[in-house]
Amino acid sequence: MALTIAVHSYKGGSGKTSFAINLASAYASVGKSVCLLDVDLKAPSSFNYLLPEAKHWVNDIFEGRYGVMDVIKDVSKEMGTKGAFYVGYSNPDILAVREVSSKDRKWQSKALKLLMAAKKDLSNAGIDVVILDTGAGVDFTSVNAIAVADHVISVGRPGASRQRSMEQVIGGVYVPLDKDCYIIENMCHSDNPTDLSGKKFDLPVLVSIPCMCDVAVRCDNEVLVLTEPDHMFSQKIFSVMESLDKITS
Repeated sequence: MALTIAVHSYKGGSGKTSFAINLASAYASVGKSVCLLDVDLKAPSSFNYLLPEAKHWVNDIFEGRYGVMDVIKDVSKEMGTKGAFYVGYSNPDILAVREVSSKDRKWQSKALKLLMAAKKDLSNAGIDVVILDTGAGVDFTSVNAIAVADHVISVGRPGASRQRSMEQVIGGVYVPLDKDCYIIENMCHSDNPTDLSGKKFDLPVLVSIPCMCDVAVRCDNEVLVLTEPDHMFSQKIFSVMESLDKITS
């Protein structure tokens, strides 16, 4: 099966989507066949970063209208990656977002089965790595993605209040689902950032990424690991990829 990584955050504004896109791009840049799925149905944003535009959406997978292979688009030519790079977008239309917000648990249960089937289809198609860009928080769509993943990367910003939120998500979601979880400290403002892993759960921090003003601006319209692989931010992303390779080998 394809290595499946859910990129999650306990609240918005952590830089989760930028991290997910750059991590997927890092794998594709070294020759891996990668699929990035935006499963943040309530606040989709990956369509802002990547081209070309989609004819179908990840939403269509969960509705049973199309399979994952009908939804994903190959962007390796546009991105200039060595490996195949596929993306699947969530529908950004406000009506689609509202529709998802009204779904009940029965729909979510069906969506979980369809996401598991999508993972199997991607594996059968030769995809090496699947990156799931989840929604922030603990709604059912995010929990489904975490349940399907082999590993969870939790992206968070240092701070005492965020520490408490992180511990709630770890104890309430990651631990009950028995997931291998790793922490990314993002936008750190000091050389000694708050340890988001917490002594209570003893989860590893794979990397601490300093707050860099140019990253916040540039990641809105470019993927730094591809446009500037020697940038400090890019090097941090590559180090995460290398750490995951060691963990999963």
